[in-house]
Amino acid sequence: MTHLQKGSVQSDLADDSLSNISHKAYQRLIRNIALHPDKRPTGKVVGILEKSDRRQSVVGFLEVYSRPGNKCRSEISKSQFFDESYAIFLVPCDTKLPKMVIHVDALPSNLRDRYYAGDTTFESELVAACIKCWEAESNYPVAEISHSLGQGGEIEANLAAILFEHAVHSAEFPPSVLKCIPDLPWTIPVDEYMNRKDLTCFRVFTIDPPTARDLDDALSIQRLANGLLRVGVHIADVSYFVHPETELDKEAQLRSTSVYLIQSVVPMLPRPLCEELCSLNPGVDRLTLSIMWDLDENWQVVDHWIGRTIINSCCKLSYDHAQNIISGKSSLNSDGMIESQTQDIDFPKLYGNFKWADVVDDIKTLHEIARRRRDARFEAGALSLQNSRLIFDLNEDGIPNGSSVYEHQDSNFLVEEFMLLANMTAAKVIAGAFPDCALLRRHPEPNTRKLKELEDFCSKNGLEISAVSSGALHESLHKLCEDHREDPAMQSILMLYATKPMQLAKYFSTGEIRNEQEWAHYALATPFYTHFTSPIRRYPDIVVHRTLLAAIEAENVLLGPSNEGNPVDGSTSPVRCFTGPCLDKLTVQSCDGQRALASAALKHKVPGSQDLALLAEHCNRRKLASRNVRDASDKVYLWAMLKKKKGIFSEARVLALGPKFVSLYVNEIAMERRVYYEDTDGLGIEWCSNTCTAILDLLHFKTSRKERQGRGRPLAEVAYLVNPAYCMDDLVDKDNQLAETDLDDERGLENEECCGENKMPEPAVLPLTLRLLAPVPTYVFATGGNGRPLDIGVRLYVSSYFQQ
Repeated sequence: MTHLQKGSVQSDLADDSLSNISHKAYQRLIRNIALHPDKRPTGKVVGILEKSDRRQSVVGFLEVYSRPGNKCRSEISKSQFFDESYAIFLVPCDTKLPKMVIHVDALPSNLRDRYYAGDTTFESELVAACIKCWEAESNYPVAEISHSLGQGGEIEANLAAILFEHAVHSAEFPPSVLKCIPDLPWTIPVDEYMNRKDLTCFRVFTIDPPTARDLDDALSIQRLANGLLRVGVHIADVSYFVHPETELDKEAQLRSTSVYLIQSVVPMLPRPLCEELCSLNPGVDRLTLSIMWDLDENWQVVDHWIGRTIINSCCKLSYDHAQNIISGKSSLNSDGMIESQTQDIDFPKLYGNFKWADVVDDIKTLHEIARRRRDARFEAGALSLQNSRLIFDLNEDGIPNGSSVYEHQDSNFLVEEFMLLANMTAAKVIAGAFPDCALLRRHPEPNTRKLKELEDFCSKNGLEISAVSSGALHESLHKLCEDHREDPAMQSILMLYATKPMQLAKYFSTGEIRNEQEWAHYALATPFYTHFTSPIRRYPDIVVHRTLLAAIEAENVLLGPSNEGNPVDGSTSPVRCFTGPCLDKLTVQSCDGQRALASAALKHKVPGSQDLALLAEHCNRRKLASRNVRDASDKVYLWAMLKKKKGIFSEARVLALGPKFVSLYVNEIAMERRVYYEDTDGLGIEWCSNTCTAILDLLHFKTSRKERQGRGRPLAEVAYLVNPAYCMDDLVDKDNQLAETDLDDERGLENEECCGENKMPEPAVLPLTLRLLAPVPTYVFATGGNGRPLDIGVRLYVSSYFQQ
């Protein structure tokens, strides 16, 4: 026993010693990072503690290294793991993943038959796979194919690959989930009219994208007798239908978010809920959770009310409808009906006993309030970063004909401002009532190293910027954008660079982060923020709704339902200890307050701190996956458009430059692309580090050409080279300027289709001098799709009489 005790003590001492060594090493690492913020820490993997879920969702192309009866290529036959049953490689679309070996006998039967039959399309098939094992002595993991996704050059196959790769649950909802939904047609029970505030007499309307079918937020505004304005945000009461711990709730939690593609959506909730029972469709009573603010003559919030309500939306407006009203491009006819002065806008039906004149007045007033509040937010230190996004014009078959950059309008900002106010209000209430188990959303300060890169970029280009705070960054960016108001490309570049240092905003449990200073949202410059306004498409919003309802119930238990106030007649409650503008901390901390809150939290199944932390992490992963799916979907449609057009010409700007490459921001596609020109056959590069310029020119001497011929990349991979002596049609048809693996055999380009609505740029004349932010003409094209991942390629568009 003594020996065991000594051993135990020695073991404890050894553990303490190792702990101290690890702690000291960690402290040294932290100090080094602080001393060298411009350097990137690197490390080496020495062990795997937990296997990544990415192992289960690998997408790629098959690469045949031997056919039945043929010998395998030497590079794999010599590998330690190899036997004759391995004759195929899986090449993942994600370049961060290594090649993988496929066991032929483990192929799905349809793929195995095609392999043995020598099918020529076998290697252009996108497949879904998972990693089975990875031996320590092997260079390649062993994978297993689960199913085929389709040909690599098809839109649908690539969209299916994107959903699989990001583990999006796109299957139909199982019967056990659908059983949780009321049968249609469904009407609101009489009890709900008794237990909720009936706001069906309010003039309420929705403003959404024109194709939206899941309408989860509506707006209203009233002028009260006391001179105040009452603004309401009414959110679909999804928590009424999605009860905790049911199969429906489990499925919604698993999916966590709706996933939006260009032409479709993978919903978080079954469509009867998304598009019918919960959606705030016009002309029907709907259950909602509302936040209503009373605003003074300066449009400052003096009071607010939160509670369950019933509304009946009078109309479904699009952002274009609202913008038409804000811009004064609509008018009322003699019958009181609204008409647009632009031919492409038809206003929707107006339900109820309301007049268009009042709706128009509401929208204009809300716009003015939103504008004032938005300006005040930025003055208080908020930051706005609007990156450019493409929207596509699709034909009847869903193939993109063209694209344009989406422009945010005042109507977008109107809705955004009140949604932000609702989210901030909800966050403050739940953080005060449940400081240990509130689901909030934090946005850490920017990455220091990348922020310095932004400052260096601006300094090199004579641009003044201050990043000492979010407010200073916004103010300086706003000034720079104003200075370049006639240069949209430069504005987009500034936003692109300003976004790079930003870290991801994340959900978190307040019980897991005790320091309230770390709860703050950097970009919004607010101490409390959460998501409350989109419960149809985000699971965290449902959790926040339940937490709010628990706070309301606890308040009613302590003070009685009479203290709720009546938003219909304009009265307000004198005391609201948990949900009012000012939290009553004494009541929260009292024994009665704690009992009421605990009981309400139990009833509404508010998760505890640890469970909430796990839920927050899951929601963070799914939200990131959803964003990646959206971006990847955009890229697929851009690829399809470029493939159809056989490329476009576009002006670009130089973002970064070196002796080996140039990084370009391509205006037409709102995307950053890189061109590597080092070791290019027939191309000479003269790099001047002092001025950060590169001069590119053809090598005119035959000896120089012979010395370099065949040693580097082909010139056609770097430049789309034309001869000014030829006419444009002849230039486009010259096959030697296009890589055969990237484009169709037909290479005719129509000038009108090359650049959308913008004028086609002239080719730059060689020698070409590249410098930071200088405009450069480019040729943008689709690459891959035939046994390779889809990608967007860019070449410099140049001309020279010395072209061969």
